[in-house]
Amino acid sequence: MHKFFIFLLVSIMVACTTDEGTNLDECFVVEGWIEDNGYPMVKLTYSIPIKEDYQTLDSLERYIARWERITISDGSQTVTLTGRMNDAYFPPYVYTTTDMKGVAGRTYTLTIHASDYGKSDITAVTTIPPVAPAIDSFSVASVSSEDKRYQLFAHTNIPAQPITYYKIFTQVGNKSQDFLSSYLGVLRSDMIPADGQIAIHQGRTNLDKEFTPYFTEGDTVSIRFARIDSISYEYWRTYEDMLSLSRTPLFPATISMPHTILGAYGFWQGYGSRYYSVRITKPES
Repeated sequence: MHKFFIFLLVSIMVACTTDEGTNLDECFVVEGWIEDNGYPMVKLTYSIPIKEDYQTLDSLERYIARWERITISDGSQTVTLTGRMNDAYFPPYVYTTTDMKGVAGRTYTLTIHASDYGKSDITAVTTIPPVAPAIDSFSVASVSSEDKRYQLFAHTNIPAQPITYYKIFTQVGNKSQDFLSSYLGVLRSDMIPADGQIAIHQGRTNLDKEFTPYFTEGDTVSIRFARIDSISYEYWRTYEDMLSLSRTPLFPATISMPHTILGAYGFWQGYGSRYYSVRITKPES
């Protein structure tokens, strides 16, 4: 999901330090998800201590946790994930398996076996929600004719009640398999406009010096439209606040990200996803 872990690792360091800022311990950071009819995916890293010295991007490689034993159980079977290098993701190392596919409605327990090192196991539990309602159509609107920037919209019909929760992820092109968290892409059904029009934006990484939420003519945009639970909604809502505030010197982000991992930081979430692909073209006059 995401080129997002750098932001996550740095932002949660408040919880791994003393008031004086001295690093107390190294924290595991988990980015994990399982979706209906999809294989589980886990990225596992160590927290990055905040230092005065400049750290190059190359130095981040040593914070990838490569040799951990990770299992997932659905209550009837337990499978072990295999970790391997994969340059299509960032960080370029993922744990996964083809021995288990997600099923909507089932509950999945993630375990990182820290007991192998004499520590308490790290655990998290999630349930895959029903698959998100279908998106009926997409449209684009011109934002700037000079640089051919366009706003992408999805059109759907989701009842306001009962309240349901959704997350949008986007991917531009096919150079990466990572889906980035779409800017302002976390939704509650009672907050969707009556006309069912939802703006879809590009995802932002913490490495982007310049960012536009809009797409360029000729872009092929892959969209993951996922139903999530209320806990995941709160996670992504806080993430968007943190991502915005962490770039504003006058309003620094000082709160820790919510998490559902016992013994670590990050997330383990179930997605009821639908996938779409849209080619950005100039709208007809």
